[in-house]
Amino acid sequence: MSKKNNDFFVQKKDWSEVKDKLLACYLKPYITKILCTNKPIIYVDCFAGQGMFDDGKAGSPIIALDIIEQCKNITTISNPNIYAYFIELNHFQRLKENIARYPYANISIGKYENNIRDILLNKQGCNVFLYLDPYGIKGLKWSLFDSFAQMNFNTIELLINMNSFGFIREACRVFDIKFKEEFIFEDLIEYETTTLDNSTKSIDELNEIAGGIYWQPIIQEMKSGFINGYKAEERFMEEYCKNMSRQYKYVLNMPIRIKQGQHPKYRLVHVTNHPEGCILMANNICKRWEAMREIQNGGQMLLFDEDYENNTIDDQIINKFAYEYFSGTSNVKKLSEAQAGFYVKYGPICSLNKINDALKRFEKNHQIEILRNPSYTKTGKVTTFMTEGKGRTVSIRWLK
Repeated sequence: MSKKNNDFFVQKKDWSEVKDKLLACYLKPYITKILCTNKPIIYVDCFAGQGMFDDGKAGSPIIALDIIEQCKNITTISNPNIYAYFIELNHFQRLKENIARYPYANISIGKYENNIRDILLNKQGCNVFLYLDPYGIKGLKWSLFDSFAQMNFNTIELLINMNSFGFIREACRVFDIKFKEEFIFEDLIEYETTTLDNSTKSIDELNEIAGGIYWQPIIQEMKSGFINGYKAEERFMEEYCKNMSRQYKYVLNMPIRIKQGQHPKYRLVHVTNHPEGCILMANNICKRWEAMREIQNGGQMLLFDEDYENNTIDDQIINKFAYEYFSGTSNVKKLSEAQAGFYVKYGPICSLNKINDALKRFEKNHQIEILRNPSYTKTGKVTTFMTEGKGRTVSIRWLK
């Protein structure tokens, strides 16, 4: 059984502000960049809600539609093909009213898992972006994620809000283990709390959400007292992302917290098979995370992991990670693939400029070879660019 919070859409809470801000900061540069492929963009908000909160603040559908309008107005692409779909079961009438001024917006009434296949039918060759902010963890069915990767889209990206502690809480429930960190949920308002019972059916449901049984030994370690709930959540998300990488090459695990020093409350997971999408997501979040401080508590919110003493990651650590990672590229590797691989391994801990600065230092010290094509400008100068496109390519190779 699951319990709905009927007051959820009365006032926009801090968590909704955080999630929508992160969506907005990525969606505009994503659409701007992906329009250059000259292939249709299919945007799907899989759990759309009302579109607007009762206090007048925009929800994710209106935020996305406003960004689509902006991108259409500024692009030099003639007749850009952007199609927006919104799936909603409980609040479709309010959603219809709130987005009525966007005539091209399509609303599918019902559950995400019952509608998404029809929406994506015959969309081969398109660019697909799915935003999944589910009402409960049951909506995140692994088999659907698995199938999306097989559909021959030009590109596909998923931005998933994973209530990882909610998963651990229910996993404890099905194995009759007391979840000691219930206070985690005190300031995280859920629209629909998933509640499972101690049954084989519930275990099967969790297997479907996780995409395997790897979570069960983690919960058994909790039961034996070897790890606590925080470590269990961390281990679960590591395995969840590893499992996701079976179908999607680039998987970003982004822990989100409200206050400085807190453990993360939930995770945003971004997945794609395209390095440029991974880089764009990581870089834009890194550049904008300071603006997110304004949401709550006098600028105390941090988005990314800290060490066990809550120290932020500084330039020295970034340089250490850069050396550690790029020194493993002994074969020629496309620069964008290497940059995306760095973010997958370490998370979105710094802007792309900082990664490129480290690479340029390695180049200057003759530790790495950066292969640029063209190698020279029209005036005969050696090229120094670090971005691809418009007839330019960049690859790297570690020399020593």
